[in-house]
Amino acid sequence: MTTAEPPAEDTPCAAPATKRVILERAQASFLGHGFHATRMDVIAREAGCSKKTIYKFFGSKEALFGELLRQLRQEMLDLSIDPTLGEAEALRRFLYDMSRIMLRDTSLALTRIVMSEAGNESVSQQGALDRSIRPRLALESYLNRLQQEGRYDFGVESDAARMLVGMALGAFHHETLLGLRAAIPEEELRQRISAAVSIFLRGARVDAGGA
Repeated sequence: MTTAEPPAEDTPCAAPATKRVILERAQASFLGHGFHATRMDVIAREAGCSKKTIYKFFGSKEALFGELLRQLRQEMLDLSIDPTLGEAEALRRFLYDMSRIMLRDTSLALTRIVMSEAGNESVSQQGALDRSIRPRLALESYLNRLQQEGRYDFGVESDAARMLVGMALGAFHHETLLGLRAAIPEEELRQRISAAVSIFLRGARVDAGGA
C-alpha cells in the first residue's frame, strides 16, 4: 500500500539538494528511525528542498526506499571475477568483495527494515528483488567455464554457486543480520572464505574423484 502523503507546496531548492543528497538524507532517516517513522517533510528540510521535489524524483516513500535497495543491488551487479587469476584466488577475491557489501552495516540495516515491513506489500516487493542474482550468475558462469575445461565437476552450476556462497558467508550473514554477533574480524572472514573455497574446489576436482 503506497503511503498517501501529498506533496507540499513547492519552494526553491538549495543548490546542494540534488537527488544524491536526498538519498543520503533519506538513508540516514530510514536507518535511524525505521520506515514508518521516516517523514518526507523532514527529509526535504534536511536536503534543502520541498517535498514536491522529492515526489518528482521518486513518487512515494516506498519508491524512495526502493531506490536505496536498487543502489545496493547495483553494487552487487558490479561484482565480477578476474579470469586471469588462478581459480582459488579468483573465488576468494570475489567472495571477499561480496562480503564487503553483504556484511556492511547499512546493508544489514536496510535488510532488517525489509524484514520488519513484511506486511507492507510495496516494501516487501522492493525487498523481494534478489540483490545477488547477477553475482550468482557471474559465479555460475565462472564455474561453468572451469567445468568445461574438464578439471572440475560442479554439477548444476547454480546449485554449486549457492552452496559456495553459503559455505563462505551464510553463517556470518545470518548471525550479523540477527544481531547475534558484532562485525566479523577481518582475519576470521578471510580464513572462512579461504577454507570454504579450498573445500569446495577439492570436492569438485575431477582428478581427485570429486563429484
